[in-house]
Amino acid sequence: MTSPVSPAIRRRRIAIVALGIGIAIAFVTATHLGGGDRWKAMVENLSEPWLLLCFALLPLTGFPLTLLLLAVGARFGVMNGLCLTAAMTAVHLVLSYPVAKWVRRPVTSLLAKAGWTLPELDRRTTWPFSVWVALAPGLSYTLKNYAVPLAGTSFGVYFATFLPIHLATSTLGLMLGGATMHLSWSVGIGIAIYALVVALVTHWLAIRFKEHHRQIAKEHKTLPQELPSPSA
Repeated sequence: MTSPVSPAIRRRRIAIVALGIGIAIAFVTATHLGGGDRWKAMVENLSEPWLLLCFALLPLTGFPLTLLLLAVGARFGVMNGLCLTAAMTAVHLVLSYPVAKWVRRPVTSLLAKAGWTLPELDRRTTWPFSVWVALAPGLSYTLKNYAVPLAGTSFGVYFATFLPIHLATSTLGLMLGGATMHLSWSVGIGIAIYALVVALVTHWLAIRFKEHHRQIAKEHKTLPQELPSPSA
């Protein structure tokens, strides 16, 4: 059972919506009303091998994934971009798993600042915990990719949960990137609907998997009480 939404969380959600609308207006202005021709020329001149190499490796460093998705969506289109995203995401997930142990100290420090502590997992808790972390808002893409291996999740569970969830959420960035090259009302409405559906489904799943993980972990006394609410 979820707790009532506090006024602070409600204000935060309103601020996020307002920020999203502002970004959308700035996005359309920059790519179509003001600098559309310059943006398209820059995208068309992007080196495809270098872009894909950056997409495979930069997420390991904390570089904003959204910028990469916008560039890939604009350069390759949504469908081709999705196939390339699947391949490049697989690459940096494979690399993130062993790299996580080398960056344990800074990762755990950043997680602590966000109010997180890593639980001790067993076979029953590893799946719901991995799915919940992949869905949970408020944590950066790179930290998610490092947090789950550091919690002791096996590579098979980590890869099987993170790859499809990352692809589902990455599609929005690819669609926005594609829209910078071919924007229309139908495309804009489609993107808005997809974003709303993904946000609602992600929030619902995050709550369900968190509660499922909490129930299992409570039986095994492995879940730290500090674990934040998905809506926080």
